[in-house]
Amino acid sequence: MPPQLDAGAYGSLARDALALCRRQGVRLMLNADPELARDLGADGVHLNHRRLCGWQGLPSGVPSGFLVAASVHDVASMAMARRAGCDFVVVSPVAPTRTHPSAEPLGWSGFQALVDEAVCPAYALGGMTPEDIPLARAHGGQGVAGIRGVWPGCSSE
Repeated sequence: MPPQLDAGAYGSLARDALALCRRQGVRLMLNADPELARDLGADGVHLNHRRLCGWQGLPSGVPSGFLVAASVHDVASMAMARRAGCDFVVVSPVAPTRTHPSAEPLGWSGFQALVDEAVCPAYALGGMTPEDIPLARAHGGQGVAGIRGVWPGCSSE
C-alpha cells in the first residue's frame, strides 16, 4: 500500500483499478495485505519484504488461481519466496532508483545470481526501462518491472 494513502483511500483506489481491469480483461494484483487483496477481489497479492518475512500462507477463502509475488533483494529473501510458493518474484534493485536511493544496486551479475536461485519466473526491478528487457532475459529473467521507466510522467511517490 502506498505510504501516503490511508486504508480507506487505498481501498477506493483499488476498487476503481479493479473495475477498470475487469472491463479490459486484465488481472490485478495488489501490493497490500493478502486479506485486503482477497477482500477487495484482487487476482493476487505482491508481498513486499516486510510481508514476505511475516508470511504465514494465504488467508482462508482465497479463490483458486490467486497469484502471489514477492520482492526479493538477496539470497535469504529468495529462499523465503521459494517457501511461500510464489508464482513470480521481482528482484531489486538492479540499477539505481529514486524510490530507494540508499539501496546498493545488484547489477546484472547480482540479478543473475538471484535468478539462478529462483524456482519461478523472475523480473528485474529498479531503474528499468523497456530497453532493459534483452539484458534481463540474457541474465535469466523473464523481463522487467517498473513504473517511471515504463510509464513516463508517472510517479509512485
